[in-house]
Amino acid sequence: MMKAVKELEIQTIEVKEAKQKLAKLEANYDKSKMTVAEKQREIKALDSRVKALEKELALDKTLAEIKKILWGKINQSITSQWRSIQAMYE
Repeated sequence: MMKAVKELEIQTIEVKEAKQKLAKLEANYDKSKMTVAEKQREIKALDSRVKALEKELALDKTLAEIKKILWGKINQSITSQWRSIQAMYE
């Protein structure tokens, strides 16, 4: 009888230890899930920031090309008008 009680006590202790280990594992798992979720949110935010910066960069390049074309046309116009002005005074 005493042996059976001792075995039950040992089994109870083992069950408690197993439950404690399981609780620790679950806590670590929850922490890692939270860490993964945080990293995913961070990656998503960085990804959207990169896309916004790429759009700005594309817009800047487009504006630079437009300015280059406009200044080229203005320069041509001024040059041809200047020639006309010079021709009038000659």
